[in-house]
Amino acid sequence: MSDFRPRSGSEILDAAFEIYRRHFLVFIAISVFASIPWAISSFMSQTAVALPPPGTIPPSSLIVLAGIFIAPFTEGAITAAASAAYLGNPVDFSTAFRVAFTRPGRLFFAMCVKWIAMGFGFVLFLVPGFIVFKRYFALPMTVVLEDNAVGDAISRSRTLSNGNGSRIFALIGGVFLFTIFISWSLGTSLASVTLGTPIRLILSTVVSPFSTIVATLLYYDIRIRREGYDIELMTQALSATAPLQPVR
Repeated sequence: MSDFRPRSGSEILDAAFEIYRRHFLVFIAISVFASIPWAISSFMSQTAVALPPPGTIPPSSLIVLAGIFIAPFTEGAITAAASAAYLGNPVDFSTAFRVAFTRPGRLFFAMCVKWIAMGFGFVLFLVPGFIVFKRYFALPMTVVLEDNAVGDAISRSRTLSNGNGSRIFALIGGVFLFTIFISWSLGTSLASVTLGTPIRLILSTVVSPFSTIVATLLYYDIRIRREGYDIELMTQALSATAPLQPVR
């Protein structure tokens, strides 16, 4: 893409859609990789395989745990692929995952902290969940693209989110709520259909990468607006595999 300039919300959505359209197969391949454990677990829960001997852990539960383990790296890979597309670099499946697994412990722990904090925030009281969602929207970017340690990545994401709450909620939150609405509507209409669950899983697989692409473009937009990002330097020095350094 290589069009480094401040963008309006509608322009970010248009750019995200264009990136997704151009590299659809790569993003879908990443998303399918993340969906495999959930698909297997869904299948097992509807068959005799889901009935383990008494006192043993259901195999489907172990597969769900595998899916939870994979999820942070899937989001990291989508972030890396979206970044590469934005910077005008080649976009491919293997490079995206290689970047995501550069610091696996950092990414996994940081995303777990975010999800646990959001979960407690929404369960205990609704507002804190939204605050966590806003503050840590850029956590995958600050880990994967800037190579920050967990504490620094959390602080960095919080700094980037300051003063941008309305844009974060409107763009990322809007896409997320739209996805939930479509999934709920489809689930309701297919509640009595045997293929309802597989269709919902397919829909989630297709739609889910888009919100991370939007978040990645918003991350870049905030940096351009707030930090006076040196466009020439970014064009010459950055690549999909080189971490982005925050402006101090």
